[in-house]
Amino acid sequence: MLSACGHSKQMEIKAADISDLEKNRMDVAASQAFTAEAVNIGEGISSADMYIEHYQKGKLVERFGPVRADYSEEKTDTIQFVYFENEEGEGKNKHTTIHFGIVDKQGTIAADSSVKRDDSTTQEMTQNISSPEPITFEKPALIGSSIRGTDETMHTSEHKKELIKHQDALLYYVELHH
Repeated sequence: MLSACGHSKQMEIKAADISDLEKNRMDVAASQAFTAEAVNIGEGISSADMYIEHYQKGKLVERFGPVRADYSEEKTDTIQFVYFENEEGEGKNKHTTIHFGIVDKQGTIAADSSVKRDDSTTQEMTQNISSPEPITFEKPALIGSSIRGTDETMHTSEHKKELIKHQDALLYYVELHH
């Protein structure tokens, strides 16, 4: 009797595979846009969170979210996490509105929110997850960052301690729950 060993794929988070058409739509809709995708999730998921941590000169000043999608009734093997940044207003009224949320495999918005960010800086750098990373339940995964400064030299990094040193930093996190 022959038997095959079952090999389950590892859960991971990565930049979502989107078509050129979808990418172009996102570019028209927002000055910055990104979609990350958690894949190979399996039956163990009960919910997913997405939140943003806002740091100024190394200090946590706000936490936006989490927005939570409930998967206790209907399981999914793929979830997308999306955020858009839109610049609005002029002069003293200039600000950025950030929209973020969770979309399921069928394209249904499971959870979403938006926040406003002051636009008093002159430089900005954005970095998003670029290669697949393992993800586990109950452990936050950093999927992107947006750092700002006035005239300081800015460096992107995958390490939180380096990112939060800047004048202003937003760190985008996702977390899957059993």
